[in-house]
Amino acid sequence: MMNDKIVGHVVGVHGFCVKVELASEIKSPVRAHLSNLQGASLAISINAYLSFSIGAGQYAIGIVTDLDARDSFEPSNEELSLELTKPRRVATIQLLGTLKPVFRSESYRFDPGISILPTLDTPAEIVEKYLLDALFDDAPKRNKPEDHPDGEPFDSGLRIGIAIAPGNQIVKGSFNDLFSRPLAIVGNTGSGKSNTVSHLIQQSQKDRITNRPKVFILDINGEYASAFGKPEPGDGRKPNYLYVNGKELGLPVWLMNTHEACIWLSVAEQTQQPALINLWSVAKGGKFDKGNIKNNVQEAILRINHILGVIDSNSFNKALDIKQIWSAFNGYLKGIGLNDAIKKLIATINNTIVAADEKKCSKSYGADEPELKTNLQQLRDGLSNLTTAEPEITQQSANKPIYFSLDYLQNSTELYKAASIEEGDQSFRQFLRGLLLRIGNRLQDQRWYCFFNYDNLGIKSFRDWLEKLGIGSETEGNDVCVIDCSMIDYEILPYVCGIIGRLLLELREHAPSMKRFHEPWVAVLEEAHNYVCPVRQNESRGLSVSREAFERIAKEGRKFGLSLIVASQRPGDISPTVLSQCANFIMHRLQNPDDIEHFRRIVPSQSRRLLDQITILSAGEAIVLGSSFHVPARVQVDRPEKAPHSQSSAPHLSWKPDSQTRFDLDEALSYWKIEEVKETESSKEV
Repeated sequence: MMNDKIVGHVVGVHGFCVKVELASEIKSPVRAHLSNLQGASLAISINAYLSFSIGAGQYAIGIVTDLDARDSFEPSNEELSLELTKPRRVATIQLLGTLKPVFRSESYRFDPGISILPTLDTPAEIVEKYLLDALFDDAPKRNKPEDHPDGEPFDSGLRIGIAIAPGNQIVKGSFNDLFSRPLAIVGNTGSGKSNTVSHLIQQSQKDRITNRPKVFILDINGEYASAFGKPEPGDGRKPNYLYVNGKELGLPVWLMNTHEACIWLSVAEQTQQPALINLWSVAKGGKFDKGNIKNNVQEAILRINHILGVIDSNSFNKALDIKQIWSAFNGYLKGIGLNDAIKKLIATINNTIVAADEKKCSKSYGADEPELKTNLQQLRDGLSNLTTAEPEITQQSANKPIYFSLDYLQNSTELYKAASIEEGDQSFRQFLRGLLLRIGNRLQDQRWYCFFNYDNLGIKSFRDWLEKLGIGSETEGNDVCVIDCSMIDYEILPYVCGIIGRLLLELREHAPSMKRFHEPWVAVLEEAHNYVCPVRQNESRGLSVSREAFERIAKEGRKFGLSLIVASQRPGDISPTVLSQCANFIMHRLQNPDDIEHFRRIVPSQSRRLLDQITILSAGEAIVLGSSFHVPARVQVDRPEKAPHSQSSAPHLSWKPDSQTRFDLDEALSYWKIEEVKETESSKEV
């Protein structure tokens, strides 16, 4: 009598792909047996798992990817084949790894490597329950601290859901790995992403309530408050307002660094950028002294290096390109006292560039090019000596989050002073008037309200702002911080998300090196395709702010105790740099071929056949894979205990004549804070 666990024998081994001829008496995908009280098992359906004994108590584990009822003899001539009269049934198994017994224990551990492959005629067996537990329930153990005692637990399995095959098998992922390295949760709208995000975070907080923030959710659609018991804003959400845990939040303009400020105000590099950088520094407590001079000289040196690179290149318009860069160079040195040698070099170089321009030479400098290159190198060395001198007064960095009043930005006197404009320099003043006008327009634009409301909220320092997020304090229910961005304009959103992300990273970067891992944080990027998208032509300037911030977190955040959960319905519209750093993926239903193909290129080869099923996943189902899991699996993700406000509508009920769920226009307009001017009798007469 055949062993009730055996379903067939190996008839082919092709690398890590095994062919199994199924036993003739097996007529159903369900195999019943009494071993270990396991009962009926899903043995030979797609996604089922089979084991192969390879000696020394070890088992090679594989997943069923194909089932075929035709066996052919294929000679070297591919056009010839012989169909058998009684075709055999063959299953294709993708090997995933090895289950090895633990020394002096009855348990097993999973090893993703396979050093011994099954041989021909090796029995293919149903994976028994204790082996399945080692595969799915006993999640990988990651990130053991160096000073942690051996034998003491340092990681645990976080429950994800139930495996589709085998049924009723709990699937867990490494707690440490899921929240210490970037995780991508993707899927079409309505596929269950928001529920999965809520479930994972709710599970992570069980028995770990500290009343100190660990998770920061950038809630783009205003749907997560209900999932984490956060109140709605008392007087309803208002346009252009930012909220945290139901309370109004500001994002003070002085939290911007100079790079973000220059993008925000669309400054001209040659004329306005040096002045704005100096203004930003002075506004934050610095002085226009040698500290600022040092910054400008360093920027000027970068322009010289750029010019030298153009000279050595094959640029078609070499002289024209150098003329534009040289103009920017002069802008950075305006108002700085230079010695006679440097002034002479600048005058010589300027004459060479002007002479070429007058001769309409746009391609090269001809015979003057070697001398130009030498003079530029000498100028660079001379300017470098200026930067090595110790500043007379230590300035506050313009990139530090230090408070200043909005009035300072509108003070033309301070701006001219920061630019070191001489009294009669009317042409340069004209450029700065354009910058002042742009600043004024920004301050009047209500879409930027959350950047200017900090005085009303009593935010007078960076610490005050951090305490609004709960950082540095202990408040009941503070473990998850929901930052509601649902009322922020689409153009403003990338600035808001990017600046918050950068500040969280920089705060942890400035912690002592031995304490950066204490109480690690996770930033949840909901609908990330809106503000972490790839570089595109003619994109909104703010997108570069958020993209740079989150690409940096994805690449470097792990070292500082800051990770990401990236949630999106369009993974193809997310920065490749961010996705490439994701160690784990939870993939719900996807339909777009470009999105699916994108994942085929980045997931391990043994998981690619599983992706063939991603278009037919039902709501809540997902394919999970990555370093948090021993093997990829198709899983029904558990529903969260409290669901977010992301349910789909029910037109069948709502469209009935007697339905009470009607759209309320007055309530919507009131919620939107739109004041309607009613027509009076006098206005009708007019």
